[in-house]
Amino acid sequence: MKKELITTFGYEKILKEFKNLLQIQKPYWVKEKEIAAQHGDRSENAEYICAKAEIRNIDKRLRFLDKIINNSEVIDISKIPHKKVNFGSKVKVLDLNTDEEKTFIIVGTFETNPNENKISNKSPLGRVLLGKELNEEFEFTINENTYEYEILKIEEMENENI
Repeated sequence: MKKELITTFGYEKILKEFKNLLQIQKPYWVKEKEIAAQHGDRSENAEYICAKAEIRNIDKRLRFLDKIINNSEVIDISKIPHKKVNFGSKVKVLDLNTDEEKTFIIVGTFETNPNENKISNKSPLGRVLLGKELNEEFEFTINENTYEYEILKIEEMENENI
């Protein structure tokens, strides 16, 4: 299985969530389940059923995060040049059709977040952006819509608060 790229920041965020679930959340819900089990009939015990469901959800999330942790290649983006668009680059583009400026951050698949303009290096736009240079113009087509952009600025993404 080919490893997915992930930034150091993204990897640390995943590890933090994994540790929180494993060391704090799961033990809390296991204890709640034990307390609820002492109240008698488990089939009609809402607290017991709820705690059991929470543990199941936590275990599911832990398995997912474990897969990410074990199948990711952590990239220190500070060691990558950002003269051209690269993994971990923050790119400001000008939409030549609307004269609107947009900013995109190229990250790994598990770090994408449209609300923060973080796009995957494997997404159609992410793939097109990789390797582009300052002031370079390019076209990008998705769902039969064509966009024309010009690269205005390329820099290393900032360390986000984890």
